Amino acid sequence: MESDDVCQDGSDNDAKDCASLLTSIPIVSKLFDVHCKVGKGAFSSVFLATLRSSDGRKKFALKQLIPTCHPDRIKRELQYLQKLGGEDYIVGLDLCLRHRSSVVFVMPYMRHDKFLDYVQEMTVEETRDYIRALLTALRRVHKFNVIHRDVKPSNFLYDRINRRYLLVDFGLAQESQVEKLKQMAATNIAAIDPGTYGVKRKRLNENNGSLQLDFTAKRTVNSKCHCFGKPKVCMTCLREPEQMAHRAGTPGFRAPEVLLKHLLQTSAIDIWACGIIMLCILSGSQPFFRSPDDCTALAEITTIFGSKEVQKCAQKLGKKVIFSENLPGVDIVSLCLKLRQRNKMMYDTENRIHKVPPDIQYPKEAYNLLMKLLDLDYKTRITAEQALAHPFLNS
Repeated sequence: MESDDVCQDGSDNDAKDCASLLTSIPIVSKLFDVHCKVGKGAFSSVFLATLRSSDGRKKFALKQLIPTCHPDRIKRELQYLQKLGGEDYIVGLDLCLRHRSSVVFVMPYMRHDKFLDYVQEMTVEETRDYIRALLTALRRVHKFNVIHRDVKPSNFLYDRINRRYLLVDFGLAQESQVEKLKQMAATNIAAIDPGTYGVKRKRLNENNGSLQLDFTAKRTVNSKCHCFGKPKVCMTCLREPEQMAHRAGTPGFRAPEVLLKHLLQTSAIDIWACGIIMLCILSGSQPFFRSPDDCTALAEITTIFGSKEVQKCAQKLGKKVIFSENLPGVDIVSLCLKLRQRNKMMYDTENRIHKVPPDIQYPKEAYNLLMKLLDLDYKTRITAEQALAHPFLNS
């Protein structure tokens, strides 16, 4: 795909953003011809550019971070790209340019298709290759004790013509707390919130090979909550130290432990997001969840797994969730088949029938892997390494 094909729908605002990029970092104009903006996120904009010395043949993606990005965040993303990039379908880093408060990452450009254009058409073999590539990238990320935290279709680029894949955007990536907690436990230092949380017990989780630590808040002997179920917070709860739990990520792809604000979050949150992507493919639906907030997101998950299973999940995390009624879970295979059938009856805004999705029959192994990826319990959720050995990906 040529650069002018990519930029044919560029707006005046995109042209202004390109001009702003050249103004903020003057050396960019000496090295590249910037054609258009090809992506935009909360913390950055991505531009398509060609290297001038290559007569426009070499294409690059220039990711400009917003000036208000914290230096530690920029440093962390830069380090992850340097350490992880260039292998196993993970985007590499060719150059980093900085001028005053402006920073640009220069990365290889790969043409890619929109998830919405192919999600209903993916064959069994294509789905197998796609999920295998995504899990291969996540296996490498997790091997370095890093959590991507924003796995979603727009961050896993796919070129259908050439069957190429690329995991991008490590702007929200963080080092896993597990290794830090192991070190703290070895020196008897309380983790996460010093003086508030102490190590209760430790054990080796055989499923992910990492040390899992359980933490409980130290409360006074006679303290008891008096506000449960009431529209007022009691003094006992007000005296409790604030719990800061990471909730970065994109709505619809956040794992249950993120929605329930669990303190100890692991690489399993990336696996859950991978499962949501696979759910979109098997059901031919994008997006699958349309949650505007965490509470709604939890309710949507409940409609799939049922209220009892969600309550069990919350209890394991030291949380309590109350439902006004008991909601049963659904059979995931039947749900996906019904959604695919519904998509065949869809009409667009001009009352013309959409392209009819092919009648694809996914094997039972695909749904088995899906449910392992979407295990509500992060401790027993399958890992990337284990998933790559699953029969569906090796048949």
